[in-house]
Amino acid sequence: MSLKSNREKLVKTAVQGAVAPANQWAPFEVGSRGEIFSWPSTGGITYNVKIGDSVFGWAGEHIEPGVSTTMNHKNSKAEAGYQFLSCCGNEATVISGVAKGEKGTVLGHHGGVNHLMLDFPDATLNKLTCDDKFLIKGYGQGLKLVDHPEVYIY
Repeated sequence: MSLKSNREKLVKTAVQGAVAPANQWAPFEVGSRGEIFSWPSTGGITYNVKIGDSVFGWAGEHIEPGVSTTMNHKNSKAEAGYQFLSCCGNEATVISGVAKGEKGTVLGHHGGVNHLMLDFPDATLNKLTCDDKFLIKGYGQGLKLVDHPEVYIY
């Protein structure tokens, strides 16, 4: 069985982002038993946490697998466009540095911090720097299932 969609009518748009700096939300946090701790958090290039790994057991909080990216543009609408137009499964191409030309995949978004997460093979991750940039072929927004108008896809 196949689903009829409006796929052939979707617009494919280039959007560009860069590595989002790794950061720490607070100098320390307090656990449920009053213990004080400090862990890695969002952003950067994460080498050893991959899509599909368990979210439990890591010495970290809100860890993002692969490469965390943002547009970091002074115009918030441009940043929103980067986040909105990039869809899970879209192609990501490294457009700078040693890994220029390497291909990856959009994993998804991390709301609240406005990060778009990208997956690349380990060999590519090891070539990336925090100065690298990525071109995303944003494609998928506006998708409809023709025979199921009650289903919304965003």
